[in-house]
Amino acid sequence: MKTRLLTFVLILSWISIYADNKPDNDVYELISSRIREENLAETNLQKVEKAVADGIKFYNQDGSFSDVDYDARNRTDWPPLNHIDRLSDFTFAYTMPGNIYYKDQNIYEIIEKSLSYWYDRNPECSNWWYNQIAEPQRIGVILLQMQTGEKQLPPELVAKTLERMRTDGGNPMKQTGPNKTDIALHWLYRACLTKNAGLLKQTMEQAFEPIRYTTGEGMQYDNCYFQHGRQLYIIGYGDELLKGVTKFAMYAAGTEFQLDKKRLGIFDKFVRESYLKVIRGQYCHFNVMGRGMSRANVTKKENSVQYCKSMAILMPERANEYNEAIARLSGTKPAGYYVKPGSTVYFNGDYALHIRPGYSFGVRSVSSRTLRNEYGNGENLQTYFVSDGSTHISVKGGEYYNIFPLWNWARIPGVTSPEMDTVPKSIADWQTPGTSAFTGGVSDSLYSVFTYMYEDNYAGINTAAKKSWFFFDEEIVCLGSGINSSAAFPVNTTVNQCLLQSDILVSEGGKEKKPANKKYSIGDKLDWILHGGIGYVFPEGGNINVSGMEQSGSWKKITMVGRDTVEKKNIFTLWIDHGMHPKQGTYAYVVVPDKHTAQEMNEYDAAGIKILSNSESVQVVQNKNLDMWQMVFFKPGSFSYGGTTVTVDAPCAIILNKMRSRPVMHIADPGHRQGKINVEVSGLSGKTNRIAYDFANTGVYAGKSKSFSIE
Repeated sequence: MKTRLLTFVLILSWISIYADNKPDNDVYELISSRIREENLAETNLQKVEKAVADGIKFYNQDGSFSDVDYDARNRTDWPPLNHIDRLSDFTFAYTMPGNIYYKDQNIYEIIEKSLSYWYDRNPECSNWWYNQIAEPQRIGVILLQMQTGEKQLPPELVAKTLERMRTDGGNPMKQTGPNKTDIALHWLYRACLTKNAGLLKQTMEQAFEPIRYTTGEGMQYDNCYFQHGRQLYIIGYGDELLKGVTKFAMYAAGTEFQLDKKRLGIFDKFVRESYLKVIRGQYCHFNVMGRGMSRANVTKKENSVQYCKSMAILMPERANEYNEAIARLSGTKPAGYYVKPGSTVYFNGDYALHIRPGYSFGVRSVSSRTLRNEYGNGENLQTYFVSDGSTHISVKGGEYYNIFPLWNWARIPGVTSPEMDTVPKSIADWQTPGTSAFTGGVSDSLYSVFTYMYEDNYAGINTAAKKSWFFFDEEIVCLGSGINSSAAFPVNTTVNQCLLQSDILVSEGGKEKKPANKKYSIGDKLDWILHGGIGYVFPEGGNINVSGMEQSGSWKKITMVGRDTVEKKNIFTLWIDHGMHPKQGTYAYVVVPDKHTAQEMNEYDAAGIKILSNSESVQVVQNKNLDMWQMVFFKPGSFSYGGTTVTVDAPCAIILNKMRSRPVMHIADPGHRQGKINVEVSGLSGKTNRIAYDFANTGVYAGKSKSFSIE
C-alpha cells in the first residue's frame, strides 16, 4: 500500500510541476524521469537486495546464469526471461541508494557482462509476445535506469542493444489494442534514449490510436472490448489496454503529446461503464476475460487501483467516481459501496450485465457474429461451455475466486449442456465462431432481457435450447424451452457452481432444513433454496438437485503451465437434471440475490413474478410490482394475456413498461437482420397501436434497443 501511495503522490507531482511545460523543455528527460520515478516507486528494495544475493550464486563469468535454460522456447513462462528479470534486479540494486549493492563495481560488471551475453546469445521464444513485448520492455527500463548509475554502460553496447530492439521488437502499427500499446512502450523508451523527435511523435500517436470505436479488434460501438478477433475481452486484454493507455497518458501529461479530450472521454466511458462494472468488490466476472480465467489469482483486481488513481487525475470531474471504485477495489469499503443500478445489453459483444447495489449478474454467450472463449497457448483447456450462456452471480465478489481447478466444466453456471466425460475443445484454439444468429437482447438502461438461441452439434454435444434471462430489481428470471438433445450423456441446466460459502438452506412445504453436503434431490414442495447470500426459486419445479460436496483438481488440468498439486474445496452446485435425450424440455428458475436469511426469503414476494409463457415460440415474464412485461419472440406471432395482445411479424425482444399508466415499449432485434419489425399492441390505452420499427441500415447498431411511447 505504501508503494501505491508513493506512486500516486509522484504522478500528482508530475501534473502540478509540468502542467505548464513549454515546448523548449527537454521532453525526453521529462518523460524518462517520469518512467524512472514510477519504476522506482514500484520497486521493493528489500526484495531486490535478496534477489541479487540469490542471483550471484548462479552467475557465470561469461555473463550467463547457470540456472537459466537459454535454449527453451516455451510459449508461456519462457525460462530465458529469468535472465532479464535478474538483470533488472541487479540494475535497481546498483542505482538505488539504501541497499548494500548501491554503486558496487562488481555489480556493475555483472550488469554489463550479462547484457552483453544476452545480446550475443539472443534467445528466442516460440511465442512472439516474449520477443516483441516482454523482453524489449524490460531491457528498455534497464537502459533508462542505468543512465542514473555512477558508471554508464559502454555506448556501443547500448547502441547495438537499441538497434536489436528496433529490428526485432515489433512494430505497433502492425498490432491492435494493448499489443499496440505494449510495443509502443518500448518504442517510447528507445525514443527517449536516442532523443529521436520523429520516433517520439510516432510512438505517442500509436499509443493513443486504440482509443476509438471499431468493428475489428478493440473498443466496440456498444462499449465492450474485443481482442483476438471478435472475442469478448473486457478483462484481460482490457486490463492491458488500461495499463498501457494510463501509463502513456501520465507520461505525456502537460506536454504537446498529452491525450486529447475526445479520446480521453471515449476511454473514460469504457473504464467507468464497462471495465469497472464487471468487477464486484475486488473480483471480476470470470466470463469476460477469455483464456485468462485459467490463471491462478487472476480474478482479484487489486492492481486496478493504480489505473483508477491515474484516471482520477486525468479526469478530475470524475474523480469522486474513481475514488469510490478505489475504495471497493482496495477492500476498504464493501462491494456495494456507491454502486448505481444499471442494466446493459452489449449488442456487439453478446453479453449482458445487470447491476444493483446488492449484487451483479453477467451472462456471456456467443453468436455467428462473435467468437467462443479461446484456449490458446495451452491455457483454458476446459473452457468450451463458458461461451454458452454462462452466468456470473455475485454478492460479495469472491464467489468463484480460484475455483476453476475444482470445477466440473460440464456444469458451468447458467449453461444447458450434456454432462460429458471429456469437455471438447473448439475447432480452433484461437478463433471459433458461434452458431446462433439470434443472440442479444433489449434494455432500457435499468431493466433488460437477454436471449440465446442455443444449438450445438459439434463433437457429440447435439443439444439445443432457447434460453432467456429477464432482469428486474430483486430478481433475475431464467427460462429455457425447446430443450432437445441426442447426446450420449444426461443433459443439465446448471443454476450455479461456486465456492461453498455457508450452510445450504432448503425450504420445503414451509419447513426449513440444512441438507448434508452430499447430493440432495429436491421434492415437489420446494419453496426456495438459500446459499451464500443468494436465493433460488423454482416456480415450475423440475428434477432439482443441490450439493455442497468436496471437489478436487489441479491448475494443470486447465492450463499446461499450471501446478499439478491437487487442491480440494467444498463446492456448492445447484442444477436441473433433464435426463437422457430430452425432447421439448423446459426449465424456469428465479435467482434472488442479496438475501441472507430464511426470513428474507420467506418475505420475498415470489407472487410478484408471473411466467406468462415459456414455449418454443415466445417467452414472457410479468413483473406485477413494476407493471412490466418482458418478452422474447423467437418467431413471428401473437401473445395475449389479461386483455392485452402483442403481435410481431419478426423475431425480437421487447420490454413493455408502465403498462397501466403511460406505456413505453423498448424493442431490439437480437438477430441483427437490419430489417423492419412491425408491432401491434392492443388492450393498452384503450386502443390498438401499430408501430413500425425500422432497423434497416443500422450497421454496427443493428442490435441496439429502440423505444416508443404508446399513447
